[in-house]
Amino acid sequence: MSYLKLLTAHREVNKLLTKLALGMGRTELNRRVVELSECWFGERKASILRLDANSCRLYLESAPSLPEFYNEAIEGVAIGPQIGSCGAAAYLKQNVVVDNINTHPNWAPFTSLTEEADLHACWSVPILSSKEAVMGTFAIYSAAPSLPEPHELEVLEMLASLYAVAWEKYQLEDQLYYHARYDSLTGCLNRRALLQQANDCLNTELKYIACFFADIDKFKQINDRNGHEVGDKVLAAVGEVFNQTFEHSSLGGRYGGDEFVAFSWSDDPETFSLLAAEFNQRLQNISPVDGVTIRVSVGMAACEMTRMTSLQRLIKRADYAMYKVKHLGALDKDHSNFAQES
Repeated sequence: MSYLKLLTAHREVNKLLTKLALGMGRTELNRRVVELSECWFGERKASILRLDANSCRLYLESAPSLPEFYNEAIEGVAIGPQIGSCGAAAYLKQNVVVDNINTHPNWAPFTSLTEEADLHACWSVPILSSKEAVMGTFAIYSAAPSLPEPHELEVLEMLASLYAVAWEKYQLEDQLYYHARYDSLTGCLNRRALLQQANDCLNTELKYIACFFADIDKFKQINDRNGHEVGDKVLAAVGEVFNQTFEHSSLGGRYGGDEFVAFSWSDDPETFSLLAAEFNQRLQNISPVDGVTIRVSVGMAACEMTRMTSLQRLIKRADYAMYKVKHLGALDKDHSNFAQES
């Protein structure tokens, strides 16, 4: 009987691996694994916890059958050699099987909680990445003291391996998505993603749109005189200011080279002047990078949404306003590095 159960488990995991390869998402994976594991293990409850490597604490991934108060109580529990089953499994990188929670020293601080939740056994296995880094834990709880059969422990390890594969896949997909949309040097949206998202926002009910065009002054000279490493630091510093300024109700990105473009929407055009003033002040407060003083020329163009013909036209108008600052010395009334195209 145990052989047949193990064979069935292998087949089901293989099916899940196939679905994972075809794009099964995290939510569906959690649902399917919990359902299958609780079916295989009978009157037991599954728990999947993920490890935050920075804080060394475990957080809930999925445990729908455990009482909500229990999940809330252990959320963010630290890992350690004597902390429950999952905390110990994550710390030791090995299986931790507790057949009786009521008498095991690891569970002494939690027995009032487990008694209320009617949990009396916990078998936990670590979820290990391909580089043997702990990613989380997979555990089975029981309402009665009990030890796993060898085939049950093998199924637990198999499910933990499934999660390791899945989580590494999701991490890689997140990285690919990020690099496809963001400039890795500045953290800004790249040009393609910026224009795509801006086009998606054109159906807004807000009445006005503005485009800000920023260009770092004498950037080629910075690179030639100080090297590209310093040039990269200058770009990163400007990108940070750009992201801070256009974080809310705006879209900002690196347009190319040393050029940055942002779009903002509002019902009140005065909002754009305030945003421009904030941006200008932040730019003026940028600290020198490796002895290089950073100056950025900025232009803005705004119009009513109903009168806008295209994003590219708006960008050109903002670019022209920036050109007047950079090449013609047309400063605004506050003698800043900002000008608006009329």
